[in-house]
Amino acid sequence: MVEGEEKIRPTMSALAILSCRPNSHPFQERQISLHEAVKIGRSVARARPSSNNGIFDCKVLSRHHAMLWYETGKFYLQDTKSSNGTFINNQRLCKGGEESPAREIYSGDLIQFGVEVMENNRRGEKITHGCIIATITLYHPDGREAKPAPYLSGENQPGLSLQTQDLYQLAQYLQEALHREKMLEQKLLALRQLVINTQEASESGWQALIDEDKLLSRLEMLENQLHIYTKNHSEDILRQELQALQEDKNKYETTSKESLRRVLQEKLEAVTKLSDLEQSLGNMKEECTHLKSMCESSQGELSQLAEKYQEQLKEIAELQEKLSEAEQNHNAELEKAKVEKAEISQKLEEMVLQETLLSAKIESLTADNDFTKEQLSAMKAKLESMKESNEDDQKMAELARLSLDSTTEVIDIIPLGPPKEDDVPENLEVKLKDLQKLIETYKSKLETSDVRLKESNDKVESLQKELEVAFTNSKEYLMKIANLEDKVKLSDYHMNEMMENALHNLKLQLKESAKQSNSSNDLIETMKDHILLMEKELTLHTPVNSVVNSTDSLDEVTNDIDSSILSSPPPSTSRSSLSNTTLVGSPPDLLNVTVVNGNKEDVNSVEQEADTTTVHENRKSSSKGNNNGVLNLDDDEDLKALLEEARQAQEKAEIELNKWKAELNDSESKHRLMSEEVTSLRSQLFDAQEFAKVKSDMVKDLQDQVKKAESFTQDVKQQILDLRDRIIEEQENARANQESVVRLHQQLDVERTKNKSLEKELEDAKMLLATSQQNAKQNHNETEHLKDKLKHLQEELDSEKNRRDSSRHGGLTAKSKEYQALKEECSNLRKRIQAIEAEMKMSRKENLHLSSEYNKLQESYKHLESLKVKLETSEVSWKGNLTDAQKDAHNIRQELEEAKQEVLQLRTTCEDKSQAINLLQKQITDMTSDFQALQNKSRMVSLVSSIPLLMLLFALLMAIYPTLEAVTSSLS
Repeated sequence: MVEGEEKIRPTMSALAILSCRPNSHPFQERQISLHEAVKIGRSVARARPSSNNGIFDCKVLSRHHAMLWYETGKFYLQDTKSSNGTFINNQRLCKGGEESPAREIYSGDLIQFGVEVMENNRRGEKITHGCIIATITLYHPDGREAKPAPYLSGENQPGLSLQTQDLYQLAQYLQEALHREKMLEQKLLALRQLVINTQEASESGWQALIDEDKLLSRLEMLENQLHIYTKNHSEDILRQELQALQEDKNKYETTSKESLRRVLQEKLEAVTKLSDLEQSLGNMKEECTHLKSMCESSQGELSQLAEKYQEQLKEIAELQEKLSEAEQNHNAELEKAKVEKAEISQKLEEMVLQETLLSAKIESLTADNDFTKEQLSAMKAKLESMKESNEDDQKMAELARLSLDSTTEVIDIIPLGPPKEDDVPENLEVKLKDLQKLIETYKSKLETSDVRLKESNDKVESLQKELEVAFTNSKEYLMKIANLEDKVKLSDYHMNEMMENALHNLKLQLKESAKQSNSSNDLIETMKDHILLMEKELTLHTPVNSVVNSTDSLDEVTNDIDSSILSSPPPSTSRSSLSNTTLVGSPPDLLNVTVVNGNKEDVNSVEQEADTTTVHENRKSSSKGNNNGVLNLDDDEDLKALLEEARQAQEKAEIELNKWKAELNDSESKHRLMSEEVTSLRSQLFDAQEFAKVKSDMVKDLQDQVKKAESFTQDVKQQILDLRDRIIEEQENARANQESVVRLHQQLDVERTKNKSLEKELEDAKMLLATSQQNAKQNHNETEHLKDKLKHLQEELDSEKNRRDSSRHGGLTAKSKEYQALKEECSNLRKRIQAIEAEMKMSRKENLHLSSEYNKLQESYKHLESLKVKLETSEVSWKGNLTDAQKDAHNIRQELEEAKQEVLQLRTTCEDKSQAINLLQKQITDMTSDFQALQNKSRMVSLVSSIPLLMLLFALLMAIYPTLEAVTSSLS
């Protein structure tokens, strides 16, 4: 702006400066002098654009687009039948092809010539031609800027229209981006569907391969089994294999029983842990609910405290405003008092000057008095001598004539009037002494008033110090309250962390116990299924009669089973007894289990020895009875072992319960400590509230003191309120601008993310395009190959036709069939070629569409980047304006604080000065009355005493009259 003013001053004509906007067609800044009307239009051969005219190199403008001129102290703009129109603050002046009326414009208006136009070039690409958008700054011939009046509506405010335009454009860009994004999402969905279909096809292929591998492995296993079954083994080999299989069976059974016992034991432990954890969870949940209720109550109290504190802050702000107003009034009164003091000092100086003049006059009058006395004595001597000599009467007559002539001359010179107080020199001396005394009294009064002023200033400073101490105390208490709130928040945070950690640990333990129980259940179920399968296979494969030679081995197996039952006490006696009875009572089942585990190698041997089973049945029955007796004894020992294990488990559970109780006690102690801290914090908050109440009482007292001074602060209030309103408006504008900038940044970030996703999708689309192009090339090659085939077939057909013509005999039927087959092949090939060509066309269309969308996306991305740059520059400018406004506000606050201090000082000085002025006025009135009384007295005395010497005194007074007249006028 300063540079523009410097350029304006020497020209002495109105000036218009057009500065380019970011969304405008680019042009140089134009500085147009408006000593006459200026044409605005498109550049042609005769009129070329320059920095001092209104010609622009823009296709959107008309040749004679608009006129700009300055007339009667106002700037006008007129649209001269332009095709695309002229806009002022986004308002069109008239319709296309019509001449608009003259429109007044102001500095800072947004002016737009033309509208953006979209064209398609020869390649089919869309080209946008931008319009001229500029902010105009106008200067009068005297250098003043042509700003709009404050009462005007928001039409001529450029800032608001600019923001709305930018926001509208951003909304349009966002809508376009959303539309493009939807289109791309649809394409992506189609591509994803293709990918899903390919994945399903690949999975089905893999599944088929896996099934083939499984079938091949099953075939190999069956072939191996057939190979084993086809072999012929001897009895000794079979017996050895049976013994090995029985040993393996015993090992497997012992391991399975041990695993079952372990699983059951782990399950019991997990159940106990679960019960304990559920109890602890319930307790912890109750504690959590209690703590949450406590936290909510404390948060409510804190919110109430915060509200009270905000109310107190508002009251303090109001008090500060009142103080500032009072201080400003006090400053005004101080200035008035200073002016009055200066006037009084000037009057004192004038009085001192008058005193010096009067003293000089008195001295001159005393000298004249002495001279007149000497003359009178001389005259008396002469009269006596004349009496003694008895001179003639003629001489006396002559003397009388001379005296009469002198008196007439005196009467002619001096105007007749009453004699004044200055006729007697003694009265003048007395008056001078009185004046000196009065001056001394005035000086003493001034000194006392200065002393009072100093005392009042000291009092004001002490009050200010008390106010500062109160503010510092309030700030300290605010800091304490904030620290207490932070402590409460930290305590809540720690409690929440403790609760979350405890809950997390409990959940982990529950999950582990659940996993253990699930694993144990799975193991039990798998073992049961395995045993059932073994029993079923034994029942299926073994005959009714058992082998004679296998009874001894069965007895050994039962003994081993009994010993394993004694050594491994299970938790449930019913299951163990059932399993043992089944094992002991069914030796064929055991044999079948061994056969299953040994891959059924001894089945043939068992069938061969089935005839010799009758001899050993009696031995089996006797062995069964003995085994049942042994089992009854072993059950008691199993129960004892189970009891001991249950006791051990109970002891472990008690130890764990004690641990959990100790942890609960620790948590309760921590909770108590936290509750004590909360109570202490509450007490501190209560103390802070009481102190704040005391301070509020102090503030109320200060308010009462300030209210006394409010009578002097009415004129200054309006000015301060106006200034504050302006500052608030500027702050609100700055906040609005900041919010708009933040929103635009957010939108830009969203657009960036969208652009990134779009770029990724475009890359994928490019890959798809490449693949589609490759497919298209392959299809094209196939079509060419098929065309060649067709040509070859047509040639063959022609040759066959020629052959038919030559040979019309027995081979007609075969050739006709071949001819029909060839026709069908040709029709099929033509259909395939047409389908391939249609696919090629579709792929070309899709390629063109994708390329156009890619170009559009690139253009939108470039436009968004330019918008980002513009927004960043506007943000920097707004930040600079904000910093300047903040600095101005800080300076104004400092000035207000200084004004407060000066107001307090001036109040006391004004009161003292007003009292001193009243006293001085009273003394002046007394002096004037005394002076008038003295004048009256002096008149009477002078009349009585000056009878014999009137002639001489009149002569003397003629010379002194002008000075006396000046003195009397100054005194009056």
